[in-house]
Amino acid sequence: MSAIWITWEKQRRNRSMAAAVGATLHEMDYPGARLTRYWMLGRRTVRLIRESRPTTVFFQNPSMALAALVATLKFLKLTHARTIGDFHNAGVYPPAARFLVPWIVRHTDLVIVSNRNLEPAILAAGGRCMSVPDPLPDIEPAAEQSGGAGRFEAFFICSWADDEPIVEVLEAARHLTASGDDVVISISGRPRLERVGWREPVPSNVELTGFLSAEAFDARLAGAAAVIDLTTRDDCMVCGAYEAVSAEVPMIVSGNEPTRLYFRKGAIFTDNTAADIARAVLEVKRRHAALKAEVADLKRELLRTEQETLGRLRELSGVPSR
Repeated sequence: MSAIWITWEKQRRNRSMAAAVGATLHEMDYPGARLTRYWMLGRRTVRLIRESRPTTVFFQNPSMALAALVATLKFLKLTHARTIGDFHNAGVYPPAARFLVPWIVRHTDLVIVSNRNLEPAILAAGGRCMSVPDPLPDIEPAAEQSGGAGRFEAFFICSWADDEPIVEVLEAARHLTASGDDVVISISGRPRLERVGWREPVPSNVELTGFLSAEAFDARLAGAAAVIDLTTRDDCMVCGAYEAVSAEVPMIVSGNEPTRLYFRKGAIFTDNTAADIARAVLEVKRRHAALKAEVADLKRELLRTEQETLGRLRELSGVPSR
């Protein structure tokens, strides 16, 4: 029996989930225009499935194009593999072509979502669903974090996407400067200041890191005093929270319901406004030692439940237990 995991983007959840279920990961990319990219990646996907003849095909949604392609292969009986879709928040509620979601769901053997709040939409579409939070990634906690008497760094994990309150984080940094607090907010990713609507000088206590390699990213995250990862999407659990738990770093995250329930220790929640983000940063600074102990405790709890959940997923997916 063989299992493959197909994704048209690079993301940590794909790597950790594929490893956890014993599937061979295929990260596909093509740096062309959208339609050309879909055509080229679609051809590669069909060729991979035809030539490898897997018993189980896992795929990430988004991409909606990838999800629709795998569902079509299943519908036309061009593959007899069991198909398992890992639907992220934007796969359950895509910004475009939402009408396709029920059809894709009905022609997918099992849909995985990150939390139970997303399950009703899949079940209502006639699908079979299981919630599986991200496996904790392998990030070594740093020997020392920047939360001591000197510089206090809050690391904002940012892809400069539409659902991230980037302007609000910049305004929060300006509030912190005005109040005289010794806090630096570093923002990852290639900056797109004008695109997000910021046309003023960057606050003096903000560092734009630019693109970071995976190794540099993990080191920066583990060495920070706090991790900030925010989204305006309802029922969305951000990858940075799992990374913070793995590195045992206190986190500032958006206060949607599934995030509050899952990251129940070591986290400060915010409503994504500039004033509340600044308040959350100062609270982490004030309670840093206690929050650091909490997140280490949460890590132990999540690791205990993780194997049980992943074992159940392997059972439902038809992948043999290891």
